[in-house]
Amino acid sequence: MRNLAILFVVLTMFSCQTTGSKNESSEAAKTQQSEPNFEAALKFINDYLDFINGPKSELAYFEWLDQRNDVTLGFKNELKRIIDEAERADPEYGLGFDPILDAQDSPDEFVLDTTDSEYLTVKGKDWPDFKLTLKVKLVNEKWLVEGSGIINIPENKRIER
Repeated sequence: MRNLAILFVVLTMFSCQTTGSKNESSEAAKTQQSEPNFEAALKFINDYLDFINGPKSELAYFEWLDQRNDVTLGFKNELKRIIDEAERADPEYGLGFDPILDAQDSPDEFVLDTTDSEYLTVKGKDWPDFKLTLKVKLVNEKWLVEGSGIINIPENKRIER
């Protein structure tokens, strides 16, 4: 009987330790999810620079964006709306600048500059005066790009040009 009591105490202690470590892991995961993943946005914008500096067409532009799983549907819809509206207003000239970059020219690569809540500012690696605001959003436990340039970025958060 005494051996059974000792076994019960040992098992109880072990289960308490296991539960505690599970709670700690769960808390760490929640903290990690609540902290924005700015690296996802940095990867997206650098992938975008690689894409636009390579061969592309207007059709490939939207195909490339549709294949991305690191941007929100709201981002994709707003970009399409902005471009469609600009083309209706001026079929020949369109928007006249890249709405994702909020510029006509851009650096070859971005690095993280500053963060503020779900917003981040990136700057050109070899052109530090060129800055760009992006926004991330937690969707289904994954951080996605919600805004960049003029897309879903309020005017007071955009970089002045």
